[in-house]
Amino acid sequence: MKSLLLVLGFALATAQLPDKPSPTYPSPQQSLSEKRQVLKAVVAITTRPSADLSSIPAAQEIEHDSEVERSEVVTVVVMVQDCQADTKGVCRASADVVAYKPDGSVHSEMKEINLGTGRGTATLKLAPNDVTGVYKVVATVRDLNARRFGKTERLFGVK
Repeated sequence: MKSLLLVLGFALATAQLPDKPSPTYPSPQQSLSEKRQVLKAVVAITTRPSADLSSIPAAQEIEHDSEVERSEVVTVVVMVQDCQADTKGVCRASADVVAYKPDGSVHSEMKEINLGTGRGTATLKLAPNDVTGVYKVVATVRDLNARRFGKTERLFGVK
């Protein structure tokens, strides 16, 4: 009797259950972020006058100055590509930029730079007593219509 119960238990345990639909999971090769278009942003440092910058089409990338002097007027230019427009055709993108000194401490912050045209600018104020060396600017860009963000950074020298 015990062996019959044992055989019966084993038969029930190995019996095929009716097919249930298996849950679908994204494949390891396909991540959720691949479904969204990547936000492409570029940050550049320039000493060009603002009149020159406004004459350059927003779709054209601004040339980066790799080295500036403390006495020059320095402009941080943030450019974003493929900003998603809302139903009225308006791009609601902005950027926050942080400039870091060569020692890694924060030099200055520029908040809510409007990128509605695909490009925005802010003045980076360098003082005559600022330390020379390699500075870094980091821009955090947000496309509010598409609910996506990105970060970009650039190094430049101050002499």
